[in-house]
Amino acid sequence: MDSTLESRNEFDDAMDGYRNGMKTNFDVDIRNERDERSAKLTMDTLILSAKLAALTPPQGYPNAPYYFTPERLEWIYKRGYLDKLLDPRIPAIYRYNFPKELRAKILKFGEENGIKD
Repeated sequence: MDSTLESRNEFDDAMDGYRNGMKTNFDVDIRNERDERSAKLTMDTLILSAKLAALTPPQGYPNAPYYFTPERLEWIYKRGYLDKLLDPRIPAIYRYNFPKELRAKILKFGEENGIKD
């Protein structure tokens, strides 16, 4: 099934909704009516949630890859959130830090075997 601009926008909206729905509010006060034990448990839970959130990407498990639609990637890149030298829209072989010798070998192999980009 091919994706369309509309389906990719729908995916981005769903991801934003999921991410916002899973948000923990850290800006709320602990009510005075709570006993000491309950307040301590709430604080410990908030701290643990913050530490887990710092380690967990939006996909929900540690070390998960980030998936971006082309439109979302363009939006993020234009706002300067990505390093322009590591632009993921550029194939790795054409990036500035790709080894020149390896690039030459790959391109030569492609020419010899009729492989285009």
